[in-house]
Amino acid sequence: MAAMSPASLLSSIYASRAWRVAIGAAILANALVLGAVVEAPQGSALAVGLERADKALLALLVIDVALCVAVKRRKVLSSGWDLFDIAVTLASIAPNVGFLSTFRVLRVVRVLRLISFLPHGRATVDALLKALRDMTAAFLVLAVVFYSFVVIATNLFRDIDPARYGTLARSAAHLFSVMVSLGSGLENEIVFAPLPGAVLLFAAFIVVASFGLLNMFIAVIVAALKEELDRDHVREERARFDRLERKLEELAAAVKGLNADGGRDHDGTLTPSAPVMQRMAASNDA
Repeated sequence: MAAMSPASLLSSIYASRAWRVAIGAAILANALVLGAVVEAPQGSALAVGLERADKALLALLVIDVALCVAVKRRKVLSSGWDLFDIAVTLASIAPNVGFLSTFRVLRVVRVLRLISFLPHGRATVDALLKALRDMTAAFLVLAVVFYSFVVIATNLFRDIDPARYGTLARSAAHLFSVMVSLGSGLENEIVFAPLPGAVLLFAAFIVVASFGLLNMFIAVIVAALKEELDRDHVREERARFDRLERKLEELAAAVKGLNADGGRDHDGTLTPSAPVMQRMAASNDA
């Protein structure tokens, strides 16, 4: 048996299930260690031990990134997930010197690499990003509607409640809280006493901004997520079909070999030759 080349060996190690499971376990363990480091008293034996464990796990993740670059080479530049893994790992190994120490805070982001190991994790994130790109028009509509209500509320209520509606910024902050809470705190509004009709303005704002546009955002996200998951399912089914097609081709080649090795007797019946009979007998015994 010919020896494997170094490139083939590295590729087989990186793509092996055992290595991927080990890296996933290392990322999960590293997430727990990073949380424990924050809670451990500084300078204690526990903190020192956790820091050593963090360095050991980080070394394993650095090896994984190095294998990724060695195996995929230029293809790494076309994969956003690989670039994300490399960026997070480089930020984690930044020296704790000067302004570079601020990058070490980003080592907590290593936990996000767990998304790559979750079932359909990457497909879910890709779907959410695609949904955000597709919702540009929806965001513009919401911004216009929200700004219109901010201007109206500021003009109507600035003299009654300057703490909440004295400026456009205050009105925007308060109306945003009303929007995300679906108006749950409107009983504390003091503008209803002098202006009872103001309830109609808030009702229109909640219906349009909260129930209408926000639910539209959710619908777009769900639709994009379903589309991406369906696409991922189609890719899996296509790969399964390709494997089945290869097996059928192998079976057809075996049948063709059977016909080539066999002969026909005087009445035209196909009679397998001795080698074929031996293979059939071995297959039956197995």
